[in-house]
Amino acid sequence: MQIVSGAEAKRGREYELTRETGRKQWRTQYIGARTREIGLEPQAFLAEMGANGLVVPHFHEVNQFQVLIAGSGSLGRSPITTIALHYADNHTAYGPIQAGPAGLSFFTIRAQSDSRPVYLHSPDYKSFLKPSKRRYLLATDIVLSTEPVLQHRTEVALESLLKDADFSDGLGAYMLRLGADMKAVGPDPKTTSGQYYLVVGGSLECQDTTYRPWSLAFVKPDEQPLMACAGPLGLEALVLNFPKLAA
Repeated sequence: MQIVSGAEAKRGREYELTRETGRKQWRTQYIGARTREIGLEPQAFLAEMGANGLVVPHFHEVNQFQVLIAGSGSLGRSPITTIALHYADNHTAYGPIQAGPAGLSFFTIRAQSDSRPVYLHSPDYKSFLKPSKRRYLLATDIVLSTEPVLQHRTEVALESLLKDADFSDGLGAYMLRLGADMKAVGPDPKTTSGQYYLVVGGSLECQDTTYRPWSLAFVKPDEQPLMACAGPLGLEALVLNFPKLAA
C-alpha cells in the first residue's frame, strides 16, 4: 500500500503553466509521477486552479476520478460546489471545467498513469478514441459531518455515492464514516484494478502514523482489504474503486 500525508505532499506544491494550454495553476504530486506514456502505476495529484480559470473539454486514455475539494465553479453544464466527485471512463470526454472567482481545487486520481489529455479542439483527436463504456458520473454536494457528530458516531457507515450505472466491473465510490477510535475493514480491492482512500475528515491511523485531511492511500488489487482505524476525532474517507481492466 502507498500512503501519503496531505501535509507532506503540499510541501512539494509547484506553480505551473500547463504545457498544452498555458493555464495557470498549482500542482501537488501525491502518488506516482508525471509521464508521457500510459503505464500500470497509480497516479494522483492535486490541481489548484486560479480564479476564473478554465480547462477546455478533453478526454484521457485511462479511467479517472476527480474530487473537487475547495472553491466553486462548473463542470460541463453542472454548477459544482465542494465536495463533489466526478468519474469518467477512458476515452470519455468531459468539460469544460470552469473555476469561480475563489478558484477551484481538485484531486485527479488514476489507477494507471496517463500520458496527456486529448483536447477536443485538436484536429486529430478522433484518432485517439477507442471503445469504452463511456460512463460519465457526477456526485455533488457530498456532506461532511460536524466534528462532534463524527467523533461520537457509534456505527460504521459505508455510503454509495454513485447511482444508476453499471458497476459489474468493480467500479464504485463510497463515503466511509467511523466514530472515534473505531475500526472497519474496507471493501475488497480484488474486485477492482486499484482502490484509493482519500481522508476528508478526522484522521486515519495507519502504520503508526496519523493521516489527516487531505491524505491519500492506494491499495493494489492483489492486497488485502484495508483495516481503517479512526483517530480520536473519528474518520471520514472517500473510497474509490477503479473498474477491472479488460483482458
